[in-house]
Amino acid sequence: MSRNPFVDKRPEQDFYTGPQHRDALSFLDHALHSNDLLLALTGEPGAGKRTAVEVALARGLPDAVVAHVAGLPGEPEEFLSAVLSGFGFGGVSASRDEMRGLLTVFLSHQRQKKVTTVIVAAGLEAVPGSLMEELGWLSLLEPVRVGRLKLALLGDERLERQMYAPRMQALRQMVRWQHRLEPLGVDETRDYLEFHAEGAGCPEPGALFLPDAVGHIHAYASGLPGRIDELAQQAVEAAAAAGDTMVRRLHVQRQGGTEGAAAAPRRRSVASMDILLEHEPKARIRLNAPRLLLGRHPWNDVQLDHDSVSRYHAMLVREGGYWTVVDLNSTNGIRVNESEVRQQRLHHGDVVHIGRFRLVLNEGAGPSRTLPAVGDVSDTVILG
Repeated sequence: MSRNPFVDKRPEQDFYTGPQHRDALSFLDHALHSNDLLLALTGEPGAGKRTAVEVALARGLPDAVVAHVAGLPGEPEEFLSAVLSGFGFGGVSASRDEMRGLLTVFLSHQRQKKVTTVIVAAGLEAVPGSLMEELGWLSLLEPVRVGRLKLALLGDERLERQMYAPRMQALRQMVRWQHRLEPLGVDETRDYLEFHAEGAGCPEPGALFLPDAVGHIHAYASGLPGRIDELAQQAVEAAAAAGDTMVRRLHVQRQGGTEGAAAAPRRRSVASMDILLEHEPKARIRLNAPRLLLGRHPWNDVQLDHDSVSRYHAMLVREGGYWTVVDLNSTNGIRVNESEVRQQRLHHGDVVHIGRFRLVLNEGAGPSRTLPAVGDVSDTVILG
């Protein structure tokens, strides 16, 4: 190889687009070209959230002006100062109104040039409640209405929980675009390692990492690309130092320097929903968001285009590790299996009847049928 494939990677050329990251790029492409201010990309540290945003911007908005903010300061003045600094206005010392005015002029100037401005706030545990007024102010600016201003929130499960806490209903209503980037599975980890080995000029990328080495890298890294890179880099260097042309299990060291039994990866199963009209299979949707609206109106996350379905018919919500279906005062109601319900916790294999549609939940197990995949709930799907 011409280089260690896991060191100094080029974000766009060396970006692995397996199922998890391909879904994330699709979500980001839709969200960045919408007319909404806020989008949230969540996942464990090392899942690749920041890199996914960089690649999505490079591919979809190469001329965007981007401000990176480390977290979200709790005070409005600190937040505005951090955003201005991210856009190149260093050392601004002004009042809240003066900073709002400066930011308004800057954003309006970029809009006139047809340039999209993006604020990326990474490493979030929560959005401070004290910033809700500033977020509301930003959402009303003209660049937002024409799709030229975005605020990307990058965080972990704590940000997810906050967005769906009752007291943060205002934030939940503002974040119309939310996606979770999941860890890689074992097969994806193998493919990930081979992809980077091939990019570094390895003549036989499939033979570089032996199967037991792949299993240990996946387990020690919990399927997280950032950790996989660190472990794989050390393993490649250890194999080279030993004069070995293949990476074996003994070359893989748990972070911290001790080799031992592989720990079970911390991976949350991603449910899917098979959608059928009467008995005709229509599509399968990966349920990567904690909330999903279903109904006849195009503004639903999934549009079930049939007269038997109400405009806003039902909602799927993930709480406490379970999916729950809730009837939204629909005309024809909903049934789970054969029982009419207003609200019902779902289990793998349960069938939700909405009008003439049947929705079958696949939770933690492989779907039994092969259906066309239509992506995540960030995509509006028209069926009927």
